[in-house]
Order: sequence, then structure tokens, then C-alpha cells
Amino acid sequence: MSIISLTDITASYGSKGVLKHFSLDIGQGEFVMLIGTSGCGKTTALKLMNGLLKPDAGRVVVNGKDLADTDLTALRRKLGYVVQETGLFPHLTIEKNISYVADLYGKRDKKAVRERVSQLLALVELPEEVRRRYPDELSGGQKQRVGIARALMNSPEIMLMDEPFGAVDEITRRRLQEEIGRIHRQQKETIVFVTHDIDEALRLGTRIVVMDEGKIIQDGTPEEIRANPATDFVKKLISDR
Repeated sequence: MSIISLTDITASYGSKGVLKHFSLDIGQGEFVMLIGTSGCGKTTALKLMNGLLKPDAGRVVVNGKDLADTDLTALRRKLGYVVQETGLFPHLTIEKNISYVADLYGKRDKKAVRERVSQLLALVELPEEVRRRYPDELSGGQKQRVGIARALMNSPEIMLMDEPFGAVDEITRRRLQEEIGRIHRQQKETIVFVTHDIDEALRLGTRIVVMDEGKIIQDGTPEEIRANPATDFVKKLISDR
């Protein structure tokens, strides 16, 4: 059964069409990589999944609920969202940044919140003392780990990630890829991850969705994508590694 379903979606920015009769079903526990060139619609597809964008036509269903008549605030409580810029609040400590979502939704048990922060710091392999620091005291890789921890605060069933490691150096990027792969194996969330990096897609995904000009041109496992690229575009994507 699909946990996320986009059916016959048309979406645009102003007069520019982005997605055209776009359909995608994602199953529970999948790690789906959306890959394509800039402007192909992958970030648009991701934003449709948490209601940040509304389609011009078509249907978006998440956890069995049609987003057209769903309380989007309640929906987002069950989603984790990680972006490249991290979105950390500079005036809050790391502990407060991670627990912000719990505070936002009225979780008042301070002891339980503190324990959850400790659990998440361990999960993303950050030391306990980090909780008392501020974002400008951390490296880029540490900030991304905090962003992941914050997205996991409310134990979401779904994680949406928009090129989260695009702004860090290659060594840090590899380490973060290893971290999110390990977290997926342990936690079993459904992850939808936008990237323009085919190596990242092949390394992390259980499934790769290749997009071009608002359409899916190939959808398969990493092994299928490697062995049987469906078009010249996909062949070039693989050969450019």
C-alpha cells in the first residue's frame, strides 16, 4: 500500500509548467531518490507531498489523506523535512533547535523532551555537550546532523529531504550519506530525497526516480538503473559519474 501517492499532477510556477500529468506512488519504508537536472520538477514534487505547494490539477494523498481537504498543520506533525540550508534558529541552542517541533505542538513533558534530544544526538553521532551550543559554533556537517535530528524529533513516518548535503564538502557529504543510510536501516522511515548527484542516488536509494522536464523517464532499483538505462539521458547520467 502506498504511503504517498501523487496522481496525474499538473503543477506550475506562474505561467511556467513544471509537472505534467505526473504520477508517483511510494510505499512504506522505501528510500526513494528523486534525481534530475535543475528545473526538472523534483523539488516541486517534494513540496507537493507536504502541502507547501498545491497542484493545479491532480490528487496528492499522504497516509491515506487527500491533501486537498486535510489539516496541513496536523499532517506536518507526522513529517520530517530537511533542506540544504538547515533552517536552524541562530538565537536558540542546539537543544532548543531540536526540541522546537515538540514545543510547537505542545509537548510539555520537559524530561521526556530532554531524553528525546539525548537519544537523537546519539543517533546522529553528536556529543551531548553540543546541546548547549549555538548554530554558529558548529561546522556545516554538524549543522546538517542537527537538522536531521530536529526532523526526527516527533518520530515521523515520512522524511522529506531536499538536497540536504549539497552545501558541505565531499568528505563531510560522504559521512552524512553514511549516517542517513544507517538511520534509515535502523528507523525504517519512508524517505524521499531530492538530489542532482547520481552517485548519491545510487549509494542511498532503494529506488531511484529519474526526472526530466516534469516527467518520470525511469523508475527502478539502483541495480536496474545501472544495468538498463532507459534513455540516452539516463545513460549520460550514469556515464558522467
